[in-house]
Amino acid sequence: MRGSPWPSIVPIALLLLLLSPQSLGEETPQSAEERNVEILRILPHDSSSFTQGLEVLGDSIFESSGLYGHSRLSEIDALNGEIIRQVSIDDSYFAEGITVINQSIIMLTWREEVALEFAISNFSIIGNFSFEGEGWGICFNGEHLITSNGTSELSFRDPNTFETDFTIIVTWDGSPVSNLNELECVNEKIFANIWMQDFILEISSTSGNVENFASLISITSEQETGPEEVLNGIAFDQSSGGFWITGKNWTQMYLVDFTIPEENPSEGSPSEKTLLVATICGTIASIIFISRKILNKKDLETPNFKDSHP
Repeated sequence: MRGSPWPSIVPIALLLLLLSPQSLGEETPQSAEERNVEILRILPHDSSSFTQGLEVLGDSIFESSGLYGHSRLSEIDALNGEIIRQVSIDDSYFAEGITVINQSIIMLTWREEVALEFAISNFSIIGNFSFEGEGWGICFNGEHLITSNGTSELSFRDPNTFETDFTIIVTWDGSPVSNLNELECVNEKIFANIWMQDFILEISSTSGNVENFASLISITSEQETGPEEVLNGIAFDQSSGGFWITGKNWTQMYLVDFTIPEENPSEGSPSEKTLLVATICGTIASIIFISRKILNKKDLETPNFKDSHP
């Protein structure tokens, strides 16, 4: 008598269930979700500023402006947009992104392979770090200084030595994202501009996956009147929970919030739970169909060698 097919069917059933798309969801990056942009406040912005980086500290917004011979660091009143103070940078440097760490501001330079450290109290240069390659954006997550260099790679650096501890590659729906520029760290997330594009990305600092994105086209269409007047500058405002954004030579800064779009229940896509249930039911139905085929199949006749005659 042949054995029951069920012992062999059970492992197959389990394998099919484990290989379902939903069961692999934790291993497969989820598609990035779009966020709406809500404008909370607008401030005037110095249109001569070739904005590279923004950072909020208290009631002040710190801004770095680039270009050789015109680079500078400024403090701006977050209540009215007026410039409180600013200092020019040596003509040999092209200022890039900035971030605040302790009582200092760290400023990247573009091609000079130097990061400058300024005292917040008086904007004097109190130190510098050397690094290889180009400097674009920088932020501090409380443990590492995270920098971009215009590629899809982000470097996590020791804040004391500026040495790279490790790197991650940023991917959007599985594809690397190049031209990552200005950065802003908020808890475990990294917000980033893409140079020459109208998007701000929300990136997982552990996986490098773009989890959410927002299009700023409604704002950039009013501000970008030339090829270089592009979106650049992100600063998280802890007091409001929003983000200050601006661009190169823009006339205004915007405090915005990234919100989840409201879904129409009648038009919305099925929930993950519904899709999971449907997949499981489909898998079980397939297993039952296959098992019935096997049980109903006629056994093949085989010679009975024990009863055969010579």
